[in-house]
Amino acid sequence: MKVNLRKLMQLIVFFAHHEAVKPLGKTKLFKLLYFTDVTHLRTTGEPITGAEYLKYPYGPVPMQGDFALKELQKHRLISQKRVQISNERFIREVTALQMPDMTMFTEQEMRTIQHVIQQYGEDTASVLLWKSHQESAWLFADDWRPLNLTPEKQSTEKDGKNAEAIALLEQWYATPDDKPPGYWDDLLQEIEAHPLHFSAEDLEL
Repeated sequence: MKVNLRKLMQLIVFFAHHEAVKPLGKTKLFKLLYFTDVTHLRTTGEPITGAEYLKYPYGPVPMQGDFALKELQKHRLISQKRVQISNERFIREVTALQMPDMTMFTEQEMRTIQHVIQQYGEDTASVLLWKSHQESAWLFADDWRPLNLTPEKQSTEKDGKNAEAIALLEQWYATPDDKPPGYWDDLLQEIEAHPLHFSAEDLEL
């Protein structure tokens, strides 16, 4: 499928404009694009942007992603600036300078995009990185090579439960230390409510 650069660029502007996904660095942005395309692929049989995703150490990266960012910045649709988010962590934050044009997206595509916002918008880049590494397309691809995206999600019920449990653990380790005590208490309760599940095969040496 040929990439639709107009949709890719406007989707970037949309995410860069949406408060629910902030702070938005390039790593988180690229993961949101990936999950948008694969979610729609699994729902309708077709991705939204048609972008080709490569296997990078930090998860799937759209081949046309950097080009789209440069073009959007050149035409002053977005800005990118280095922002400190903790004592030792910085991101290159992507911010929209204009409203996105969403008229080119179908109703079904908009439902998928809103679902991705609800499902992944509050996740940190580290959590989305881990989640993308659980995708079979990423696991079985060669480094720096394109991912083979398929309409079917290959996972088990146990994998799904463990994905949520491990994502919470990733959130614990990825969250800056300056959060108030109540935040950590609530997160610890969530972790305790989602224990890891092991089968007999998992415990074999």
